[in-house]
Parts: sequence; structure tokens; C-alpha cells
Amino acid sequence: MNDPGAKLEISQRAIEQLGMERDRLERLLLRLPSLLAELDPERLTLGVVDAARELTGARFGLFLPAGSERATVSFIGLTREDFAVPPAVGRAPVLAGALLTGQTLRIDDVGRWAQSEEAARSYGVLADGRLVRSWLATPVRGRDGAVLGVVYLGHHRSHAFDARHERLVAGLSSQLGGALEHCTLFAERSRVASALSESLLPPLLPSIPGVHAAARYRPSGADATGRGNLVGGDFYDLFEMANGYFGLLLGDVSGVGPEAAALTGVARYTVRAVAAPEEAPCGILTRLNEALLRLASERFLTAIYATLEPKGDGTVRVTLSSGGHPPGLLLRDDESVEILDRANGTLLGVFPTVDLTDLLIVLHPGDALVLVTDGVLEARDDHGDEFGFERLAALLSTCTGRSAAGIARRIERSVLDHRGDRADDDIAIVVLRASM
Repeated sequence: MNDPGAKLEISQRAIEQLGMERDRLERLLLRLPSLLAELDPERLTLGVVDAARELTGARFGLFLPAGSERATVSFIGLTREDFAVPPAVGRAPVLAGALLTGQTLRIDDVGRWAQSEEAARSYGVLADGRLVRSWLATPVRGRDGAVLGVVYLGHHRSHAFDARHERLVAGLSSQLGGALEHCTLFAERSRVASALSESLLPPLLPSIPGVHAAARYRPSGADATGRGNLVGGDFYDLFEMANGYFGLLLGDVSGVGPEAAALTGVARYTVRAVAAPEEAPCGILTRLNEALLRLASERFLTAIYATLEPKGDGTVRVTLSSGGHPPGLLLRDDESVEILDRANGTLLGVFPTVDLTDLLIVLHPGDALVLVTDGVLEARDDHGDEFGFERLAALLSTCTGRSAAGIARRIERSVLDHRGDRADDDIAIVVLRASM
């Protein structure tokens, strides 16, 4: 070609093509961290397949998990309605080989080697009648080399993919394999954490004559449904003792994870073992402190323990003691709120001697005792303002007439609205309301 103008035009087109490829690579580099941080396996694979489709200029893409006979995720770039005959990648002879051999496969033109029209159609036909002529199939491997699935990219144009595309998609698929294994580990961790957290909380609160009891618990990292991904350090327990007495425990272990969970179990079952109606709450917490010191753990906890005695006249006598825990609040039926800070004492599991006192209160019909952990009080909004006692007391003053469950739900909802998406600490709320 001797035409300088034609040569210039070709050069300009090549430069433009290189510029578009550079832009695609830059977009991928910016998207890749967030793509690989996705913890939902389906969204993760869809995102990476979409990135591979954009990077190679493929018309569509999909991911076929190992062990599946057909694609179980949506097409990316096109929908099933865009095909007259959707490709059956798990059954098409050559494409299925990527799962069996674990090797990258590239088909430059289905129409050139398919032995029949029927064979060609098995690789897909678009709604306008065009065959899917080009395919790139790239296995996704785990760290142990096992094939987890295959990324498939297709195009109606022949020779749509080249060796460079193979290398780029192979790199993405390698990243996808590690991310998928991370998803599996995270899901298992969340399942174990959820099961462990639930095992450390009473499945049902006991029925107390003359008292309605309710509790709300939300571990840090909880999603919109309330399920979390961390074993929390907050715990509560409500149990029956002899002679019509009941014991109530609310606590908060420092930190999260298995070590914190182990300490919550020790605290809960130690208190159950030593609790008795004739034992003062401060004595129960003192014995809990001794048990924690024997463990020689680096963690500590705060706790409130209370003894409940429902009386036949509709009142409930509550004697409580606090080991370094945020004080409870007393909501009277006349809308007045009192912060019970007269029972404050030393946190537990650190000092051989603790300074603890008991406080006696009487719940009259309609009155409510509200206990919370610091995840409620220290929840911060976008400006760094804590939810705090003042806000909680003001909220409670508007809760008279509500059930114990209604009060607990309203506190939780207000805290979640205040802190937004942040979930830096667990939330535990226990409400006892004397029946009207």
C-alpha cells in the first residue's frame, strides 16, 4: 500500500484501538479490588466474568461451576432471551472439555469444523440467526489446583479472541479462584460464628409471673437481617432459681472471636452454677471474678447481675449489682426515667479484689427495667456523636405503654438509625416490664 493517506488512516485507527484497550485496562484495575472483595460467590463470579467480557470485547460471558451440567448463573452482556438457541456449554463437546482437562480452550470459528448444522447450533445461535462462532474457555482453579469452574466468553464474529486475550482472562480467572475459596472460608466462618453465638444465648426466655421479658442481640458485622459474621462478646441470660426467684445476667467481654466466646460461656455457666436466692448479686459477681482470674485470660468483662422476686401484689423486687457495666435505666409508667448509677462497681477478671454494691428497686405495674451493653451507648453517627444515656433516656420516656418486646425493638431500631451502616460493636438489650 503506497497511499500515504491510507497508511495514516490505518495508523490512526491502530492508535485509537490501543487507546481503547488502555482505557479498558485502567477501568479493570480500578474495579478489580472491589470485585475480588465481594463475599457472595454468585455476585463475585458475575462481576469477574463481566470484567473479562469488557476486557476482551466478548459479546457475552458466563461461568459454569464444576460439577454442573449446565450454566447455573445468568449470561453477562446478553440474556437468554437474546438467543434463539442458548449455548449448552456443559454439553457442547469441545467447550465441556475445559472442565474435564482443566486447559484453556479457544475456538476461532465453530462453523469451520462443526460436522453438521446441528453440531454448530449446540454452541449457540443469537436471536437474529447468527451463530456464536468464537469461544474462549478459561478454567478457574483453587489453590490446590482443583478446577472450580470455567469462565466462558463468546462472540458471533470469528477469530474474536487471540493469545493476548487468553493471557488476560487466565490472570483474571486465577484471581477469581482465590477469591472464591475466600468466599467459601468466609461463609464457613460466618456459619460457625453464628452457631457459636446462638449457643451462648438462651434460645427462649423463661416465663416469669407478673413480668414480660424481651431481649435483642445483634453481633458486630451483622447484615440487614441481623445475622453477623463475628462471634460477639456481648451476652445475656435469664433463668429460674428456687422459690420463685429468677436470675438475670447481662455482660460484655472485651474483644470478639473464639476467645471472647469462650469467656462468655464461662461467665454464663459460672453464674448459673453459683446463683442462689439467698446470695446477694454482688456476691455472685465476686465469685464470677474469682473464676475469671483462675482462667488467667488476658480478657476481662463487665456485667450486671440481678435477682428478681415477683410479689403477689403485682410488684417485682429487683436487686442488682454492676461489675463495671453501664448502669441500667428504670422507666416508670409516669414516663420518668432514672439512670441506676448507684450500683456501679469494678470490672471483672482483672483485680483480685472488686468493689461491688447492691441496689434494690421495685417495679410497679407498667414499670420497666432496661439493661444495655456499650454497643448501644457508644454507637456513633456520621459526626462522631454517641447515642449516649441522654438520648436513650429521652427515647425511653416515650415508650410507656409499650410491651417489653416493643421497647427493646424501638431501642435497637433507634441505635441502628443513629449509627447507619457502621457496626463496630455488638448490641445487647434486655427489658423487663412489670405486667399491668
